[in-house]
Amino acid sequence: MKSPNLSNAFLLLSLFFIFISNAFAQIAGGINETTGTSLGGNNFIAGTIFSPIGTPINIRTRIRLSSQTGAEYISTTDDRGQFVFSALAAGNYTVTFDGDQDFQYASQQVEVLQSRGRQTYNISIRLLENKKTTAKPGVINKANIGIPQKALAFYQKALTLSKDGKNQEAIEQLKLAVGEYAKFTMAFNEIAVQYLKLNELEKAEEALQTALKIDSEAFEPMVNYGIVLYRLKKYSESEIALNNVLKLKDSVVGYYYLGRTLTALEKYDDAEKAFLSTIKLGAGEMKEAHRMLASMYITKGDNQKAIEQLTIYLKLVPDAPDAKHLREVIEQLKN
Repeated sequence: MKSPNLSNAFLLLSLFFIFISNAFAQIAGGINETTGTSLGGNNFIAGTIFSPIGTPINIRTRIRLSSQTGAEYISTTDDRGQFVFSALAAGNYTVTFDGDQDFQYASQQVEVLQSRGRQTYNISIRLLENKKTTAKPGVINKANIGIPQKALAFYQKALTLSKDGKNQEAIEQLKLAVGEYAKFTMAFNEIAVQYLKLNELEKAEEALQTALKIDSEAFEPMVNYGIVLYRLKKYSESEIALNNVLKLKDSVVGYYYLGRTLTALEKYDDAEKAFLSTIKLGAGEMKEAHRMLASMYITKGDNQKAIEQLTIYLKLVPDAPDAKHLREVIEQLKN
């Protein structure tokens, strides 16, 4: 008979299992989930899906890989917006987000070249919001009032480059923008976003610190700063930063990352409150919070609550790629 601790450790591993490849190990910033193809190669396409404000999406999102042979593979990102397709032969591929009620259709093409060794092709896709109504002409963006036109031009060019996946080029344009106007808060925020895409977290942190020196209550930089600190594993600092965000304004993303931060700090009661606030405020959108709660409850040995959260998650995401496995976890918890 297994001890409770061993059983819980096994269930925690099971909870986060999805399409693990035997030959795959820690590429693209530590991702350990991959969707295998049967295309006969040894290459990878790894990437991240970003929200419109430039932070990685924090819910599992369906994506599709199409090949020039007509074969298609459906997968999802992990809860950091990351994904990997493996076993790819040379050829042209398209990674697609089909769009939903919140975000527009988006895709990116990748050419995998013939090579003897294993190659990883890294991409990023930034989503655009579905606009239900068209903005009225002549509306002025208050954040841009007083910013020189030349600086704004550099900023807009950077956004265009970013959309095309040219992150380093976008950073150069943004540096020109802040060179023209040193108090351009959103340009510093966007510099951080680009560094996040390149997984250069320390540089992202530095850019956000500069943005917040200019405007200590700039909301997007505040949220991004808390997320960057979490990803840098500076959990105590992340807790302070995210609490400051929530003092200023309720934020679904803020509560979600506060919950993850508090979990890492083993402050489980406070983490539970943060995740429950995420769920209440997100109104069904922040599905991953249920999965995070289930993991936390397993750690605490509260199997009944873990079952409840996994059951809710499966109702919200019935076609989750690991749905069958999660149902097996529920049965193990019951027993």
